[in-house]
Amino acid sequence: MKMLGQYAEAPAATRHLRLEDFEREGIRVAERRFGQRDVIFSPGDSGGQFYFLLSGTVRLYKIYGAYKEATVALLKDGGVFGELGLDGETGQSVFAEALTGVRVAIVRKSTLTELIKRRPEFATKLLFSFSDRLKQSGEVIDCLLDRGVSTRLCTLLMNLADRFGESVGSGTLIDVRLTHQDLANMISSTREAVSKEMSELQRNGVIETRNRRIILYPQLAKVS
Repeated sequence: MKMLGQYAEAPAATRHLRLEDFEREGIRVAERRFGQRDVIFSPGDSGGQFYFLLSGTVRLYKIYGAYKEATVALLKDGGVFGELGLDGETGQSVFAEALTGVRVAIVRKSTLTELIKRRPEFATKLLFSFSDRLKQSGEVIDCLLDRGVSTRLCTLLMNLADRFGESVGSGTLIDVRLTHQDLANMISSTREAVSKEMSELQRNGVIETRNRRIILYPQLAKVS
């Protein structure tokens, strides 16, 4: 299976800002833990800080229409979230939810701005994290453009495998537990439609599910 977005440069983990980067500069950060399905922030909450994901998985989503959810990004270790502007005046525009137990480091934007002035290399790492977020949003939009549910779902699964995949035999395990409703939220569909398509993909032997984790096999690329 051809995975999307592979990087030829240094590993992503070394290009994101990490807790050690702040400690090395003597910058104090607020470290917090959230349990599974805890809401970290909601639209309208203060946008004066960035959240650096130290461990776990976070989902960013919006509510539209009749209280329907639309997932705009999934983040794992090393991701950054919160409003992307540095001014801190704009409130949060999305919900951030812990899909697993998570640890986050919270840094005030004013502190980060001063740090960037002293150490330009921090700006490079921050921009890399931002671009990763924007790339995810672009992939979400791309999944929704004039495509049927089956194609949108297959494209989503391959994108998730690219970001969260681990090799298991001849397949790729998406190392995030996702319900059919979670998948439906990511492609603007219904749980019923996604369940039907997932069953068809399993019957065709191109995916397998184990304990709410999905394994993709190379033949899936031909389906999409």
